[in-house]
Amino acid sequence: MISIIVPTLNEEKTIGEFFHSLDQQSWRKFEVIIVDGGSKDCTVEKAKKYGAKVIVEPVCPEFESRNIGAKKANSDILLFTCADVIFPKNLLNTVHKEFSEDVELIALSGPSVPFNAPMIGRIEYELYNTFRYFLTKLPRNYKRFSTSTNFLAVRRDSFNKTGGFQLKDINADGLMGRQLAEMGKIKLSLDTYVHISARRIRSMGFTKFNKHYLYVLENFFPVLSETRFIRKLKYGSGATHRKIHE
Repeated sequence: MISIIVPTLNEEKTIGEFFHSLDQQSWRKFEVIIVDGGSKDCTVEKAKKYGAKVIVEPVCPEFESRNIGAKKANSDILLFTCADVIFPKNLLNTVHKEFSEDVELIALSGPSVPFNAPMIGRIEYELYNTFRYFLTKLPRNYKRFSTSTNFLAVRRDSFNKTGGFQLKDINADGLMGRQLAEMGKIKLSLDTYVHISARRIRSMGFTKFNKHYLYVLENFFPVLSETRFIRKLKYGSGATHRKIHE
């Protein structure tokens, strides 16, 4: 079985499409764990209607919610994603096959493809995903595993060994990829792509969106993590991120 872990906060407008994509999956052995941060809309009611296990933790931030969901999971494969993501119908079957056929594989990710982004946004994501894929093919000392919780599947024992997502770092999902790459075999598969909403790039605008996420540079160049430049970027992006969710 695969445990799908999703943090939510006022996602009633998007979560229906997410669950619809799960209904279409060819692989049916999965559970959905929703960790809700205190939604004021009908997110919780919708999640329960679709049969998800719902845990309500008011004012619980994103990465803490993901850690809570991982502790409540019943399977050996944890799949972290978001409420505005849409899964292609064979995604879970591909995830199952990847981990079943390669016992050494500890983590799997794939491209994020925006389904409603402006043209410049689609081009940027295509270049970004190509760069991510290329860097996973480099020799060990140069290999980079830039991960996002739009889609990250990991063996539960390996996740536990990392100590979970770092709660105070806005780039906790990217840093998780770095830890996993140091621990064992990782893979970014072009067959495990997901469709993501472009609502942030549309609401923030192209320039502001890119400035907000510029801290992901440390995923590719770890030496930047200790620089004042990245720390300043994270501080500013963290404040913006909190306002978005408020």
